[in-house]
Amino acid sequence: MTKPKITRTYGPIHFEDLDPHRFEDLIRQLIYDYRDWQSIEATGRSGSDEGFDVRAYEKVEIVSRSENENNEEVEEVHPMEGNLWMIQGKREKEIGPKKIKTIISDIDPKNPPYGYILAASANFSKESYDVFREELQEKGVMEFYLWGKAELEDMLQLPKNDRLLFTFFGISLVSKRRKRTTEIRSAVSAKNKLFRTVGEGHQFHQSILVRDLKDTNYPYESEYSDFKTNPRWKEYVAYSHHPLGLWCHVHEYFAYIDTEKKEWDFTKEVDLFYSQREDEDERQKALKKMNLVNNVWDFFPRKNKGYFVINCIIKYADIALIDDKGDDYYDFPHIYVDFVGDKGPFAGCRNILKNNNEEVDLTEDYKRINVFPEKFKKEKFGKIYKDKKIHLNTESQKEFKDYKIDTIYATDEKYDFLNSRDIIQIETLGNEPEEEFIQITHKFKANVKVYIEQSLKSYKTKRDVELQIGRTPSDDEEINVYEFKQISKQELEKK
Repeated sequence: MTKPKITRTYGPIHFEDLDPHRFEDLIRQLIYDYRDWQSIEATGRSGSDEGFDVRAYEKVEIVSRSENENNEEVEEVHPMEGNLWMIQGKREKEIGPKKIKTIISDIDPKNPPYGYILAASANFSKESYDVFREELQEKGVMEFYLWGKAELEDMLQLPKNDRLLFTFFGISLVSKRRKRTTEIRSAVSAKNKLFRTVGEGHQFHQSILVRDLKDTNYPYESEYSDFKTNPRWKEYVAYSHHPLGLWCHVHEYFAYIDTEKKEWDFTKEVDLFYSQREDEDERQKALKKMNLVNNVWDFFPRKNKGYFVINCIIKYADIALIDDKGDDYYDFPHIYVDFVGDKGPFAGCRNILKNNNEEVDLTEDYKRINVFPEKFKKEKFGKIYKDKKIHLNTESQKEFKDYKIDTIYATDEKYDFLNSRDIIQIETLGNEPEEEFIQITHKFKANVKVYIEQSLKSYKTKRDVELQIGRTPSDDEEINVYEFKQISKQELEKK
């Protein structure tokens, strides 16, 4: 499954939603633990602030010396005479260098404050920072800070300021983090329990019943008129773990696959995934359908025979509850998930083509063509040869008896009379009375070297070819290939 490219972010804080006085309140709240203050005065609220919104005195003990009546030197402590700070708040979208000069002009250079903070909901340029620094240095201000939109957002996202973020904007990042922690804890718990219940790693096969968290009518399917098309519980096979969840086999169908031409087709006539609770009647119906489909699929070239598989994932985070025991109806684990829309319990699915034991991702460059018929019918046998036989050497006959060969090879035209669906007898060993029959499923000519190199098990194919023709063929030699399936005498008699 392709990893989704999703970035989770929180949107910008809308300072413009605050009225000017409320913005001043926010700045005042932000400075409370900025220094050890003796006092903070909200001068801007009075309407006659002389250009400043907040005036604050830093807690600094000032000691002065004087003489008493006896001409003795004494020290006097003045705890209320701390450093004066002036704080200005501007809820404006843009503040350029000229505007900064205008704002700072309110500072009296003959009696400047010790410290100065200008906080605004705007983003400042480098030039603005430079002008701010130069002007305040000229006015004799000892400490000064320019807080723009970015700085204010950084402050508000600190855990200690979460109450301010919630008070002024209705957002709580701490609550979100707590919620996320709970979600992660739940997902980890589900994962660990599934490891114990269905298996670990990537190779297991465990039936599970996935149930809709909203359902209240289990196990009575008749309570839902649309249960077949919209099931509230369904059996699947769990087969592997993903970092995000549990992979399940959902569907498997017969398919035609041409990896060279990038063409494919499949049929929904029969789903090869079946439920353990299917009764005998349902199984027999499915078997009859499978036989009809096999009468088409079996006669594809072997290299084009495959399966169309749909695997889906249930996220650990979506699992509400795991019942590892099940019940009398479904005697295996039950997983409770909130079914949503057409996807039901699944977060996503992956479509796969299986061809010659290899998985092929069904990408956009694959084109679906019409290979399977719309309706399947019982196909008749081709010609049945009773007066002719396939002659195999002793070694090949033994392998045939053990179902180790499924292809006849010839470098001459001795079997050229055979066509797809024709049936012919295999010569038996010695005086064995048992008759063995095969049905030709596909025949073609091929270059020996290319055919062997492209086969799934090239070593075995090379050995079979040499064994059947009695020699090692040359690389440029052409060979006749007859793919077949074994068929019993009883099947032949039924026809």
